Amino acid sequence: MAAGAGRRMGYRPKSLLRRDGVPLVERVLRTLLDNGVAPVVVVLGHHATAIEPVLRTVQGTLPDPRALQWALNPAPDEGQGSSLRTGLAALPPDLDAVLVALADQPLLAQADVAAVLAAWAAHPPGIDLLVPQFDGQPGHPIVFGRAVRAAVMQDRGAAGVREWRRAHPDRVQALSVPHPRHGVDVDTPEDLLALARTYGVSLSWPD
Repeated sequence: MAAGAGRRMGYRPKSLLRRDGVPLVERVLRTLLDNGVAPVVVVLGHHATAIEPVLRTVQGTLPDPRALQWALNPAPDEGQGSSLRTGLAALPPDLDAVLVALADQPLLAQADVAAVLAAWAAHPPGIDLLVPQFDGQPGHPIVFGRAVRAAVMQDRGAAGVREWRRAHPDRVQALSVPHPRHGVDVDTPEDLLALARTYGVSLSWPD
């Protein structure tokens, strides 16, 4: 998910912030791909022109370029549900499950994605949505099955997984994790300062 305008960040593309010289969107992509998540569809919107070159660079390093694709949400201001439907529409229709990650998760590690995938692989019958959770707060990436995908595709506007989750709490599994990495993203300049102060991780804008 990389379609937002970044209003609270001065209308700049948060996913292009760099950690150790690598754009956040590239870090997240390689974390997913290294865990065998494919195909990956990046949903673009306001900053598509700036983000696409990074995606093309990553795509060019893959054994199968089809593992990474991107789709443009023509109405990104309609909310995350709108962007999610854009991404779902670009994925193959016969997938058993879909994983959704954010492009501005600076702390997400390969082991975090692996834990989510392992929990989904072992989820009990009747569970349609898996959400990592730290200290009672949900995070990303999330995983859901066919029922949630079909319901989200029938929604409109900003409505998406959050609304489905509230309506079907008995079909949601919370994956308790011992760290906050799943829930840390960056929305404001203050978030960048807090990231450096709390976790010792510094992000910088590209030249």
